[in-house]
Amino acid sequence: MNLNSVKIFLTAGFLLLLTQYSFSQRLKWEDNFEPVDVVSNGWKLLNNDSSAGTMRFFTPFEFFDLSRQNSYKGNYFIKMDFESANSKNIIDDWIISPKLYNIQENDTLSFWCGAIDKVFKDSLKIYISETDNELRSFILIDHFKVDGPAGSWHKKSFDLSAFRGKNIYFAVNYYLVKAGPTGLSSDNVWIDYFILTGKGYGGPDVKSYELNQNFPNPFNPSTEISFSVPQNSDVIIRIYDITGKEVSTLVKGFYEKGKYSVSFNGTNFASGVYFYKMTAISSAGEFSDTKKLDLIK
Repeated sequence: MNLNSVKIFLTAGFLLLLTQYSFSQRLKWEDNFEPVDVVSNGWKLLNNDSSAGTMRFFTPFEFFDLSRQNSYKGNYFIKMDFESANSKNIIDDWIISPKLYNIQENDTLSFWCGAIDKVFKDSLKIYISETDNELRSFILIDHFKVDGPAGSWHKKSFDLSAFRGKNIYFAVNYYLVKAGPTGLSSDNVWIDYFILTGKGYGGPDVKSYELNQNFPNPFNPSTEISFSVPQNSDVIIRIYDITGKEVSTLVKGFYEKGKYSVSFNGTNFASGVYFYKMTAISSAGEFSDTKKLDLIK
């Protein structure tokens, strides 16, 4: 076998591994607004337009005749709408995270949001501060229209590599002009579940092995699965169909103590019930657990 053949063989093998195994990240921080007294957890909620209306916490409810609006994870989510506008038809509400410490290369901050997305095109602005959680300190990093329809959730993720070595605050700003009941730009948006993921150290202290229920569930086309290992372990997570046939290897590798999150994409799978099984082996023994997920297209 000549040198070029070796290179082709190695490249093909590497690509095969990439397609067979999903990349999982250490889950360094997460918050789904429980307890609902989020200020006690370091959050700052600010009504900067001085209107009477502001953001509110909701449990799942029927959104008129459009859809049932569930939380993405847990029992509560934040909803903001046209009623937040002041007398000048401006909405300026802020959700500011607790301080996030020691950001590393390739750390990612993600959250989930949604909107009705019909006539009115609600949008959100994303800011980061390297100093404190005062508004004057934040720098704009993104501005986007929130996708719908009612009842849906969409993941937004932001690479924090530019802030490596820093402590930061992350802010979501619902800022609109021509807003309010008679305005042209505002209707309803909802926000839930913030996570900070990365490959480095840090994150919540882990006391036991855990395989968590996927979110969302049912899902289409992708869902998140998180798991915890209390000590260094070899971990495998496989996906099985309703007959017990293995259809995918989602995770396979060595994991240091920590909490991790991995995505499963069901685009190439048929609707139906599937199961995912985690096996973890360490010097202390073996852990195994299985949970069900529902893919609905």
